[in-house]
Amino acid sequence: MRFVIKYGMEKYRIYDESKHLAGIVERRLSTNNQLTVNCMDHKTAYTVSRGDGEIIISGEEVKTLHCRLQYPADNQYTQTAYWRPPMAVQTDIVIRGNRVTVRQSRNRRFQIFLNGKKAGEMDHMMSVSKELFLENDILKQYSGLIFAVGILMLHDDDIEIL
Repeated sequence: MRFVIKYGMEKYRIYDESKHLAGIVERRLSTNNQLTVNCMDHKTAYTVSRGDGEIIISGEEVKTLHCRLQYPADNQYTQTAYWRPPMAVQTDIVIRGNRVTVRQSRNRRFQIFLNGKKAGEMDHMMSVSKELFLENDILKQYSGLIFAVGILMLHDDDIEIL
């Protein structure tokens, strides 16, 4: 299944292949590192926030999940500058007995794995319109949650300049 994610005022809208609204991910400017996810059933909601080296997920269906961010080894990527923080390359989410792995490559493309098998990818993450492809029907209901984790991983190495 292909999803298109479009950014609007403080929210990302997730549309499925038939252009129906499949979910909303809200990002309020006052809560910089926290996203609210309203899923496809429009009943389930999650709060996804970035902590120190982890992503924290809480919601109705799950107790609080702490998804540890993994960073590359020092010799795997060369830093382009001394002040640039390392890029988060992977995290695991355990939902209903399934392990969903979100992996980010150097060119900011994401691969999604379900229990070790490739189940999708996210692309065009740096543009206004983003794409999410999910090959497994189990993951469709978690499209907003997977996207929110990807956005927080994408911006984990951002530097704020005041």
